[in-house]
Amino acid sequence: MQHVSSMPRWFWILPALAAAIWWPIGAWFASDDFLAVAYASELGNVARDFAGPQYGATDLWLFYRPLITLSFWFDQLVAGPWPPFGHVSNVLAHATSALLVASIWRRFLPDGQAFGAGLLWAMMPSHVGSIAWVVGRVDSHTTVWCLLAILLCLRGQERGGGRAAVALATVAALLSKELALVVPALCAWAAFARSGGGFGARVAAAWRHSWPCWLVLALYLPLRVLLLGRFGGYSGSRYELDLIALGAGSHLLDLLVPLRWIGHPDDDRLPPALFALAAATPVAIALLVAVVRRPRLVLGALVAWLVASAPISSFLDNCSNPQILRYHYLPSVALAGVLAAGHRWLVAAVALAWLWPTIAARAAQHDAHRECEQMHRAMLREAEALPPGPMFVAGLPHAHETGIAVQLHFGVDRMLRPPFCERDVPLFAWRPLMVGADVVRLRDPEGLPFALPEGSVWWFPDATALGRAPAPPPLPDLRLVGDDDGVIDCSTERLEPYRASYQAMIAAREPSFGVTMPDVRAMGLRVTIFTANGYLSCWCPNHALPGDPGSRLDIVRLLAGDPHDALWPRPGLVVQRFDPNGPFVGDQLSVPTTLDLDPTFPVLIEAGRFTQAPAAFTPTHRARRLLRLRFDRGYPAWVRRAQGQ
Repeated sequence: MQHVSSMPRWFWILPALAAAIWWPIGAWFASDDFLAVAYASELGNVARDFAGPQYGATDLWLFYRPLITLSFWFDQLVAGPWPPFGHVSNVLAHATSALLVASIWRRFLPDGQAFGAGLLWAMMPSHVGSIAWVVGRVDSHTTVWCLLAILLCLRGQERGGGRAAVALATVAALLSKELALVVPALCAWAAFARSGGGFGARVAAAWRHSWPCWLVLALYLPLRVLLLGRFGGYSGSRYELDLIALGAGSHLLDLLVPLRWIGHPDDDRLPPALFALAAATPVAIALLVAVVRRPRLVLGALVAWLVASAPISSFLDNCSNPQILRYHYLPSVALAGVLAAGHRWLVAAVALAWLWPTIAARAAQHDAHRECEQMHRAMLREAEALPPGPMFVAGLPHAHETGIAVQLHFGVDRMLRPPFCERDVPLFAWRPLMVGADVVRLRDPEGLPFALPEGSVWWFPDATALGRAPAPPPLPDLRLVGDDDGVIDCSTERLEPYRASYQAMIAAREPSFGVTMPDVRAMGLRVTIFTANGYLSCWCPNHALPGDPGSRLDIVRLLAGDPHDALWPRPGLVVQRFDPNGPFVGDQLSVPTTLDLDPTFPVLIEAGRFTQAPAAFTPTHRARRLLRLRFDRGYPAWVRRAQGQ
């Protein structure tokens, strides 16, 4: 084993550069940040996350990340719910990782090139989501522990001992995010690559120095299943090898040539292809030189990249969303080393090729934060003066217009409650729950939201101020009968008996439960269910039975659909449905019933008529009160059972 000298003092420039590149300017919370900060504001929730899934989740995604929740609690202990402090935590973690990257690579490269690897990794534009989004610390914080475990494993191989430290770093990584599942394999591969002798001797050395990681993993896996009830992760992840392989190639190009997704100057005289070629040339040369000069190192780095990418394989088929690139935060360490392995001057050329995209990514993130701050402050101003009741707000963006930065996608119902607001105001985003051209939208003839029978409806003419939505054109009242003081019980206990008998019920035209509208015999209904993340608005037929004088809304038919009804869906009339291959209109309610603070959703019901050319619904009557559909956290599991999963 070749002795490794002490790290040069000038390596300490690297974390300073990494921090300077990503230092937060005008930072604010976005999307899941509000959820995480609100949840971690209570110490009891932090303790609960050590004994169960993150955020107390009940379905759809089950993660075990107690150290991340603890870090959010620590942020508030020091600085309260102040956005810049949370961003500084991410930046400092990134700066630490940059130094660890260089320290690991100097075991395989000369000091100058190892420094270059750390610098290239530190400035990769694809890191923007892991550093400049507070919740992105699931990558930036976890990677510190992953890299530390690898470095300690290599140091133990060089100097002996250190196995307890390797095990502790692995424990911290596994308590932060599931990407740490690859730490034992990466430690073993690094030790294998650093060992001398034949294949058998290398394998023995890899086991000898990485076994503490494997032991920790062996203890962690059954503990995780015990605490979560199953292994967990994202529900419904796909693993189609052909799509994963194609997606991995596309992601690799995006990582190496970020001008593919960000940074082209807004000038029609400058063709994008010219800039892409200019940006790709130094990267291509660096890769070619590295392959020629250090083929074994390049092959080893490719194996490391594949191993580190294993936890994100189900995301690789998504090539259209640049936010997905943040998942390569750890795997890209291998790519940075390959680019630096050719020649130190090529490091400078690649850094220049990435400089403009890095600036552009930072600028997009800054614009996104600024807009989030302005919108949040505007809603806080109005919420403080409003009488009790929910706020419905139109214009809350899911993501920045560039697609790079997430904005107010999830967790908006936490924005107007403690610790962000002294009051506790229910907030609902007035936007379709599913994005697409063919979804049903709720708006007045001018394309704006309109006032509802309760609460207040607002819209953003710009990000700095809210406008009050006008009253809609007057319509006759749609009297509702059959609810329990405005509430319809949609609990799992009540839905479950209809699961097994649904097909028979449909065939026999038997009703389930719901509300009737005895005064109006309508062609159909527009039913709009409001959740924190958006509304589910759908056209559905009048479910009244033959001989009924009025109209009926059948809840099971609303959620599951009626394939025997000509209007469900009627050709030319697009019902907002979520799985085009599945029978359930209410599939998307699985996310709100898991994530929203309260799985009780306001519902607006309108009666009217359909037209086919153009496809439209014209309301003739509107209920003068909102109903509430009261679900519980077991709804997603009921959906799976009802679909035979």
